[in-house]
Amino acid sequence: MAILRVITNNLSDKFLTNETKISTILKKTISFLFLILVILIPAQKIPAFTLRSEVSSYTQFGLRGLNNSDLYIILGSSCITPEISPSYTVYIFNTKGAVTAYHKNTALSSERIELSEAQKKMLFDIINSKKFERFLKYNQEDFEFKEIKKKKIDPLLMGTTYSLTVIQNGKQNTYSYRDIEYHLKSDDQGINKHILKKYAAILDMFGELKADRGH
Repeated sequence: MAILRVITNNLSDKFLTNETKISTILKKTISFLFLILVILIPAQKIPAFTLRSEVSSYTQFGLRGLNNSDLYIILGSSCITPEISPSYTVYIFNTKGAVTAYHKNTALSSERIELSEAQKKMLFDIINSKKFERFLKYNQEDFEFKEIKKKKIDPLLMGTTYSLTVIQNGKQNTYSYRDIEYHLKSDDQGINKHILKKYAAILDMFGELKADRGH
């Protein structure tokens, strides 16, 4: 019985030793595969846009300085009421594949926006989309037809002005339009509604304006 007990204990020890070795090998294999997966997954990239204007003042957005290799997307909204300050949402994309965001609604205060991984992916999908790239080929002047004079609108009917500023490599594109929904529904022949709809769609992608796709 003593001999049998010794043999049993030895077999048990060998089994446990082998099990430990297998477990260690599995852990190392999983770690190696995870490392390979991380290497193979491409980092989020910042597209290089062809922007037109020299960068003007950016302090109103709460930016103290610009990194030429970064991409800045600034979405603003304002109304004709002087008591209400313009508000801005600023997204900063860097070459390491990270994006940070903050909201600025007064001249002296800004609030960091915590972004989920899903939101970060969505933002990178937007800036890498063909729709966003194609829109940046337009100018502010493209919102209206030069040969047709735009109608004058009663200022009291004017609603929110939505602005978009894109900054990269010392250049910027800036767009703004007041009361987009009203003008898309109007019969004003001086408005290039085709381009204005594209602008509304871009704002919709960022969650700034709900675009009415029926127009």
